[in-house]
Amino acid sequence: MKVNIVRNKLVPLPVLLLGILLLCLISSGKASAEDAKVITIGKIDYDNLTMQIYDNNNSAVYYSIDKDTWIDVEGPYNSETDSYSLDISWVSNTSDVTLYFKGNTIKTIKPITLPAQNKSVKVAYDKVEGEFTFSNTWDAEYFQWRKSTDYSWATVELDESSSSYISFINTMETLRLQGAKVYIRTPQMIGTNSNNEGSRPSIEVLVSITKRSNAPSIKVNVSKLNINTTEAMEYYNSTTKLWIECTKAMSLEDIAPEVLYKNGANDLTFMIRTAATSYTSYSKTAYITVNGQAAAPVIGDNSDDVAYYYVNSKLILQFPKASKTNTYEYAIIKPDSTFNESTAIWKAVISSKIMTISKTSSPDSCKIYVRRKGISANKNISLVLPSAINSFTINYPH
Repeated sequence: MKVNIVRNKLVPLPVLLLGILLLCLISSGKASAEDAKVITIGKIDYDNLTMQIYDNNNSAVYYSIDKDTWIDVEGPYNSETDSYSLDISWVSNTSDVTLYFKGNTIKTIKPITLPAQNKSVKVAYDKVEGEFTFSNTWDAEYFQWRKSTDYSWATVELDESSSSYISFINTMETLRLQGAKVYIRTPQMIGTNSNNEGSRPSIEVLVSITKRSNAPSIKVNVSKLNINTTEAMEYYNSTTKLWIECTKAMSLEDIAPEVLYKNGANDLTFMIRTAATSYTSYSKTAYITVNGQAAAPVIGDNSDDVAYYYVNSKLILQFPKASKTNTYEYAIIKPDSTFNESTAIWKAVISSKIMTISKTSSPDSCKIYVRRKGISANKNISLVLPSAINSFTINYPH
């Protein structure tokens, strides 16, 4: 009798492990398909023009613009969040555009409408007042600006009382020194999901920040103690902290009285500019530095400044320290005339030579006013005011 012996065939270990792995993968795939859900939308970034798409356990994701033609979603995939970063730079910004998404397992269509760009925003710049007016901002709370040569946006609140807005205005004022061009827009609102699609940054509006005109050319007339101001100018009053309208040829007494000896002889730098009109802004500022006025020359028989005495019914007048670099001045005013420092005829004295004055040219009761001569400023010499005034009355001996 023939006995058939059946022998068990052993499956090689590598083949067994491969089979187990395949079963696990099939099981895993079935679990993913069972767990698949409707595609969802995440962050929508209009500055970077990307949209986050969650696959929700669908092994493939598709999008369409008409629900007829479907295209695979491609792009960077984040395995930690199971989401794609979809490029949306190709989506037109001139009108609202709806995109549709679905998965290969859960084919429920998920729509999202990307809004059109705000192209109606307007920015008006008042070059006289340096103020901005915004319109058609679509209820934005902020705006952004950058220089035309810069690509970094600064964000500012539209509330004019906010610190960021005040800082923005101050910055624009500094740009007016040389003039500039800036771009302004309302910023994006980042979308968060299909129910909150956010908004694009608006169209960029180019604004020209006009350059201020040059500062007026200001000179101090050291003879008349006035300044060549005009009615088109204004000066800054350091006491009231206000800009005051100028008049023609203003005196130092009016515009800077504190530099005069009688008012304390304080050094002062004061500011003058061309005032704004209904068409132009105020100009750059001219800065004038004036040192305090010196004391008046001393008059007396033995004075080193001004000495006088009478000889044979004549007045002998001498300025002992006078020289070309230390010039004195005098003016003779008749008894029936009123002295005015700015209109008086001043005669310069550049030496210590004795001068003789007769009754014929200068009768009794004439008054002689004396001062040290001022020095007009130039690029090499600082301004020096004439000194304060001293005087004496002529009384010839009889």
